[in-house]
Parts: sequence; C-alpha cells; structure tokens
Amino acid sequence: MEIRHLKMIQEVAREGNLTKAAENLYLSQSALSHQLKDIENYFNTQIFIRQKKQMLITHAGIVILEASEKILGEIESTKNKVKLLTEKDAGEIRISTECYTSYHWLSAFLSEFQTLHPKVEINIIPDATYNSVSCLLENKIDIAIVEDNQNSKLTYTTLFKDEFVAVVPPGHPWIKLNWVAPELFINENYIMYNIPNEISTVFKFIFKQSKPKKVYKIALTEAIIQMVKAGLGVAVLPHWIVKPYIESGELMAVPVTKKGIKRIWYAATLKNKHLPAYMNTFVNKLAKHLKLSEDLAMFAYN
Repeated sequence: MEIRHLKMIQEVAREGNLTKAAENLYLSQSALSHQLKDIENYFNTQIFIRQKKQMLITHAGIVILEASEKILGEIESTKNKVKLLTEKDAGEIRISTECYTSYHWLSAFLSEFQTLHPKVEINIIPDATYNSVSCLLENKIDIAIVEDNQNSKLTYTTLFKDEFVAVVPPGHPWIKLNWVAPELFINENYIMYNIPNEISTVFKFIFKQSKPKKVYKIALTEAIIQMVKAGLGVAVLPHWIVKPYIESGELMAVPVTKKGIKRIWYAATLKNKHLPAYMNTFVNKLAKHLKLSEDLAMFAYN
C-alpha cells in the first residue's frame, strides 16, 4: 500500500464517482480501477460498492478512509514543520538559561527580536533550567544561557557580567561593612531560591565550611525581597535584580568578600551543529543588547 492509494480512497469517497475521481487525480478510469483493486486485495475486503455510476463506501472502507485522513494529515503537517525549519527567515529557537532570574532580562530582548523576525518562534524551555548543558548536548534545546565555558563540544559567545551582592534591610549591621565575609552568614537566616543546595554556586561558595541558622527556600524573587525587607533573613542576589529597591532605599546591598562574587554569562550552542542564520543573529543581537544593559548597570552601580 502506498500514499497514492490513500489519496485515491479519499477522492473516490469524496466524489462518489469513479470517472470524476479519475479526472481529479489525472488518471484514466481503468488505472484508477486497477489501484482500487490493489488496495482491496491488500485489505482482503471490499472498500466500495459499485452501483451503476455511483461508488458507495463500505463500513470497512470508512475505517480505512478515517485512517487515510489521519495519515495524510500527519504527512502534510510534517512537511509544513520541515519547511518551517528550512526556510531562511522562519523557524524555531528553543532556549533555556541556568538561572530562573535570567528570564527577567531575556524577556525584554525577545520582544525586540520577534519584531525583527516575526516568523521565528521562540520557545523557552523552563524544564531545562538546571540542566541546560546536558539538554543542549542532547539537542533538546538550541541555545543555553550558561555561566561556564569549559565544555569542548560547545561554542560560547560572551553576553555580559554581573555581581551577586548580600541584600539586607536598612539598619542591618552589615551596611557599615565594606564587604561581607562568608563566615558572617552562619549567624543569619538565609533566604534563597527553591533549588537544591548542591546546584546553587552561591550557596556552595558561602557555606563551604558551615551552615546558616535557617534556610528559607522561595520560588519568587519578589517574595525573597519582601522577606528580606521584613527582616526575616538575608539573601544574595544579582545586583541588577535588587537595583530598584536599593535606589528607593528599601534595601541595602553589600559585596560578598573583598573580590566580590562575579560571573560571566555565555550563550552556548553545539559546536558541530549547523545553525540557521536567524539563530546566529539571535545570539549576536542578544550579546549587543546585554552589553548595553551591562554598561548602563555598571554606570548606575558606580
């Protein structure tokens, strides 16, 4: 059985007439009759009842017709998806970051990019957040925003730098310090995102030698900030996240250690994967967008 047989069944059922169906399929009536006989032999059953010039579909024929519509529909859908992937200006970008807070700055850029490339669908894959590199290596995503550039199978584009700061309410004794040493955190309740301790680079850095009095794990940034404002504990967050609260005087920020906790973000892609032009454009424009944001943030921070 071939795809042409499925199309033939659809056409004969739609027209109810062998001559008209043959004309629509650009076949002779005898050729169409021969194909119909082939498919009936394949299923070993009658598909159409020939009644003068009318073709009446049997119950078995209805079952085959329904399957034909599903199969041909899937084939057409697949063709459209492949076409979308291979068109120069259309396609899909599957993206994830290693940090939920990164989606905050990513969303502003996505609006800008889709204005320039309306045919490119951007799909953020949140399930890959804490295993972005492995998902990238398995080709489950196309671009990973990461803070490490050591995997030899990946190509990295530098995006921007940021710094983690200790966040405390006004009046907290740490605001008199030039920087906070990790050992001071053991006397405080620690408020962090709801992630395992072992995958939090900040938690592992601060609490290498000891543990905090108590750990609160919160899913939302705003909830963390409100808890700090209420004096329920301290948090360590990227400076750009808490910048508005620092400027308003609602919170205070202090560097962690004399050198600070700084990181560099990269856009990672598979080294041996051919990327469409729009994906390279996405990475390059994101780097420029975030470099500008970094410059503005550093100007405000200084």
